[in-house]
Amino acid sequence: MLTARRELYRQIVLLMVVCVAVPAAWGADFWAKKRYQNWSADETRRLLEESPWATTLTLTTVRTGTAYSGVNKGYRPDMETDPSISYNLQFRSAQPIREAQVRTSQLASKYDALSAEQKAAFDASAGKFLAATFPDRVVVSVTYHTDVPDYLTLLRSHWGRQSLGTLSTSVFLNAGKERLSLVNYSFKDDTFQFVFPRPKELGPDDKISVEFVHPNIGLRQQRLLLEFSLKKMVVNGEAAF
Repeated sequence: MLTARRELYRQIVLLMVVCVAVPAAWGADFWAKKRYQNWSADETRRLLEESPWATTLTLTTVRTGTAYSGVNKGYRPDMETDPSISYNLQFRSAQPIREAQVRTSQLASKYDALSAEQKAAFDASAGKFLAATFPDRVVVSVTYHTDVPDYLTLLRSHWGRQSLGTLSTSVFLNAGKERLSLVNYSFKDDTFQFVFPRPKELGPDDKISVEFVHPNIGLRQQRLLLEFSLKKMVVNGEAAF
């Protein structure tokens, strides 16, 4: 039987707001104190998962009537599990995220063990990637994950069939007083990408947020609003996103 607390949870308003808060233990911000080539694997992961330029939102639900195996195989309506769906959002047009992407590739390719020729080729490719600028657009990627195979299939089907047209009334970049509409959408594997025009007027105390809708998969349809503080996104004196 569902507990009263979980029953209440299932009936909450379908709007979830997530504010990115960098843990106090991070102290002086490793990304400002060290070159990206010196970031550890854990630091790189943290920057990509929970930082001023990225966050991970996990949605959970409750399922009853779980089939199980054992001596008394069968159907137990009183058993409960907590499947989840998570969305990892990153500002891919932000330099720190792009540096973290390069650092991830360095670690995966065991860069320190490469020959001088291989390092030169890697550095040339990384330099070209990092030199890209985004003066008129903001690129946001969202990667989804779930521990339920059926949910994964449904999510791939849903996001794979979306287009600029189908998302134009539900996906927005909120920046200060501006509410900017989507200008491009793409999908590959378990990641979809939003492109917005770059905001024109932002104050240092403003916040920026990405708004989209989680479909009726696992949980009921929900409008998600993932919010970031411009003050925390500052790199070399300017907000980077």
